[in-house]
Amino acid sequence: MEKKVILQDLPTTVRGFCFHDDDGEEFVVLNSRLTREQNLTTYKHEQKHLAQGDMYEPNYKEYGGEK
Repeated sequence: MEKKVILQDLPTTVRGFCFHDDDGEEFVVLNSRLTREQNLTTYKHEQKHLAQGDMYEPNYKEYGGEK
């Protein structure tokens, strides 16, 4: 299934994130204030989270270093 990508103005400290809706459709949100190269790197990073199912883990915190 192809992921939907959303470009959104976010604080520059946020590169992007992924989420799923109630129907299970997956989305990657990228920061439109960043460069194309930065967004490609972020997209690949978020794809890993989707592949691993991280967003389905109730205790997952990326920046807390816990999973």
